[in-house]
Amino acid sequence: MSKNKIKIQVEPIGIRFFLGKPTNCLKAIQDAGIEIKSVCRGKGTCGKCRILFMNGKQKEPNEQELKVLSDDEISHGVRLACQHEFNEDTTVYIPASSLSEEQKLQVVGQEREVKVDSIIKKYYIKLERATLKDVKADFNRIKDSLKSLHNITVNKIDFKVLGEMPQIIRDNSWEITVSVRNEEIISVEGKDTTTRNFGIAIDLGTTKIAVLLVDLLTGKTVDKKGVMNPQISFGEDVMSRIDFASENKANLNWIQKVVVDSINSVVEDLCSANGLKTDEILEMTLVGNTAMHHLFLGFPVKQLGLSPFPALTSESINLKAREIGINIASGGYIYLMPVVAGFIGSDHISMILATSLYNMEGNCIGIDIGTNTEIALISNGKMFSVSTASGPAFEGAHIRYGMRAAPGAIERVVIDPKTCVPSIQTIDDKEPVGICGSGILDAVAELLKAEIIDKRGKFILKNGCICKDKLGNLQYVLIPDFHKKRLAEKQDCGANSIKNSSGELSEAEIKDIKEALYLCDELISINQKDIVEIQLAKGAMRTGIEILLENANISFADIDKIIIAGAFGSYIDPKNVINIGMFPNVSLNKISQVGNAASIGAKMALISKSQRKISEDIGKSDNYLELTIFPSFSDHFASSVSFPSPEEII
Repeated sequence: MSKNKIKIQVEPIGIRFFLGKPTNCLKAIQDAGIEIKSVCRGKGTCGKCRILFMNGKQKEPNEQELKVLSDDEISHGVRLACQHEFNEDTTVYIPASSLSEEQKLQVVGQEREVKVDSIIKKYYIKLERATLKDVKADFNRIKDSLKSLHNITVNKIDFKVLGEMPQIIRDNSWEITVSVRNEEIISVEGKDTTTRNFGIAIDLGTTKIAVLLVDLLTGKTVDKKGVMNPQISFGEDVMSRIDFASENKANLNWIQKVVVDSINSVVEDLCSANGLKTDEILEMTLVGNTAMHHLFLGFPVKQLGLSPFPALTSESINLKAREIGINIASGGYIYLMPVVAGFIGSDHISMILATSLYNMEGNCIGIDIGTNTEIALISNGKMFSVSTASGPAFEGAHIRYGMRAAPGAIERVVIDPKTCVPSIQTIDDKEPVGICGSGILDAVAELLKAEIIDKRGKFILKNGCICKDKLGNLQYVLIPDFHKKRLAEKQDCGANSIKNSSGELSEAEIKDIKEALYLCDELISINQKDIVEIQLAKGAMRTGIEILLENANISFADIDKIIIAGAFGSYIDPKNVINIGMFPNVSLNKISQVGNAASIGAKMALISKSQRKISEDIGKSDNYLELTIFPSFSDHFASSVSFPSPEEII
C-alpha cells in the first residue's frame, strides 16, 4: 500500500478503505459500497448523512451544519458527511439512523476476522469395488482409504449414516465424499462434494431467533434470517415460560417443540433460497440465555425460577441434532456453548467472544440489551457479570403504541422545546403506525430535554405540551401535525392561564388544567405508564452497572470502553442513553455499538475449533454476581430509576 494512501475505518460496520486523494466524505463512503442516507443528494439540508469523527483533527462545523445539527451533536463531533472531506487517516462512526435498511442488517453483527478451522472436514475418496477376492466391509474400506489417501484416522461412524452408506456407495460407482467430525464419519455423499460444506449458527433470543447460513470452507455468511421466537405465546418474559414449562412434562415438550419446529422451518427456507438441501447442513451452533438453552434441549427449568437459580450444567454440550428433532445431516451435531449461571447464558459468553471483551486492557463494560440484559465488566484482568430483568419495554412491549422495528415504526424523535412540535423518522419513511424501542428511548430523552417531564418522569402540567385521552390519561402526542394544528388554532392544551405560574401547582390548578386539556385520543403517543416502563428498564440496567463498579472498587470515570451489543443496541442513540441516565455522563468516543454480537460469536464457534475453546475458557473465568445479595442493591435501584436533572442532560 502506497504511503500517500488515506486510510478510512468505518464503524460499527468494520469496513476499511483507502483513498488516493482527499475526497468528499459522503462520496467516499458511498463509493465504498456503504449505503448511507442522503435525501437531499449532498446539499446538507436533509441532515440524514450524520457521521461521528472518532479520532484525528476535529472538523469545524460549517454554516449549513449549524442550521441542521444541534449544539450537543456538534460538540460531540457529529458532522454531515456531505459537508466535509477525508484528507487524513481517520475513523468514523455511522449511526444506524444514517444507514439504509439493507445496510442496517449488516450492522446487526459486527464481524471479526477469524481463521477458519471448522470441526467438519470433507474428503473425497474413490473406493476399490468389493469382489469375491476382496470382501472387506464397507466401513473398513472407507477407513483404509481415508488413511492411505488423506492420512486421516476415523474410529467410528454414525449409526444412521452406516445404514444409509451402502446404497450411496453403489449408486455412485464407489465414488463418495465423507464428512468427518472428531474421527467420526457423520455423513456420506455421492461423488465429490468437498466444495460444499455448510453450517448453521443460531442466536436463540427470548424474543427473536437469528439464524445464519455459513460456508464452513470460507467462513462467509451465505444468508441469514430472523424470526420471532414462537415461545412468546407462552409468555413474553423468561419467568412466564419457566412457570409454564414447569407445570408438567407435556408443557415442557410443547414449548420445546414449537421452537424446534421454527428453527427447522427457517433452516429449510435458507437452504431452499440458496440451492441447498437440509442434509447438506453438517453442523449447528446455538447460543441463548440459560432458560432458552434448557428449553431448547427439553431440560427441566423449574430450578431456574427458584433461588439460587442454578443451571443444570455449565459445560459445553455436543449432541446429535436428530435427538431433539432438528433436521440437518443424518449424523450432524449441535454444539452449545457453556452457560455461566441461571440468568447468564451462552449468548452472553458469545457476546464476550465476538467483541474480544475477554482480552481487553483497562476497565471495559459489555452490555447486551434485550428482554434480559446481561452486563460484563473486565477490570484488572478479572471478569464479572450480572443479569438484569430489564423487561421487553425497549422492544416495544408493554408500551401502549409500542411495536417491533418494522416499516412505519417511529425510530427517531426530536422535540422543539419552544413549540413542543416533534420531528419524527419512521422505518422506511412510511406513515407512522407505532413506535419501536429506539424511538421510545429518543422520545423520553427529548421529553426530559424539553422539560415536558421532570426527573421523576412526571408530566409537567404547566408547560402546555401535553393532552389527555378519553379516560383522562395524560400523554404527549408524537404526530407533528397534531401539534401544528394545535398551534395554528392557538390552543395550548388549555394551559395559557398558568404558563407564568412558578413553583409547585396547587391541587386546584392541577384540576383546572386537567379538565381543560386538549383531547387527543387514538393518536400515537407516550403516556405516563410508558415512561414508568422505561424508568424501570433503564433503572435495572444502571443498577447492574453500579453493582459491578462497586464490586471492582472503581467508578464510572475509570471506564475506558463501553460496548453496546444486541440488535436493539445498533439503533439507539448513545447520547440519549446518557440523557435518560442509563449510563452516567461519559464521552461518546468511549461507546461502541456492535449489533447482535451473540449471533456472530455463535458463527465464530461454528467455523473455528480454537474459538470454541476460547468460549469455554470464558465460561470458566466469568464470575457471576447475584445483584440482590448486595446490601446496596435497593439504594442503587431507587436512585437509578430517576432521570437526570435538566442541567445534567447533554
